[in-house]
Amino acid sequence: MTLQEVASYLKMSQQTLYRLAQQSRIPALKIQSRWRFRRSDIESWLSQEGNGTDATHILVVDDDPDIADLFVDILQSSGYQVTPALTGQAAVEEVRRQSFGLIYLDLVLPDISGPETLRAIRQIDDSARVVVITGNQGTDLLQEILELGPFTVLVKPFGAAEIIETAKMFALRGV
Repeated sequence: MTLQEVASYLKMSQQTLYRLAQQSRIPALKIQSRWRFRRSDIESWLSQEGNGTDATHILVVDDDPDIADLFVDILQSSGYQVTPALTGQAAVEEVRRQSFGLIYLDLVLPDISGPETLRAIRQIDDSARVVVITGNQGTDLLQEILELGPFTVLVKPFGAAEIIETAKMFALRGV
């Protein structure tokens, strides 16, 4: 399978898939400077990737209590267990205490930045599945966090459908 085919299959950006392949975090072969994937390897990776975490437990990190509450309401009504954190440090402490199937991480936080928070989370759990949420497109901070390899970015404003869809794509599938 090509990079484009696998990205479509996994419902993630080609850039994210490329980063995963470069970091050897997904089974891939590089043939003549192009990444290639075997469906059987991807299926096996999907089934193993979810092991060790509760795929239905989601951490929401946003300093705006209204946004955090919105995520909690939407995700709980869809059957997920949700833990909110209003600061980067609170998020890091939660990740130290327990595993999450998915983390929604705001880019701008009051204590430590989104990229700093993601770095700290990755020191604890280097396979953490993270979706960045932001209203700040085109900033240096967004570029910095993209280099750390979140699975995708949700740009504010977004609706319940986008929140639930990303949860289904990443938490339940173990991507």
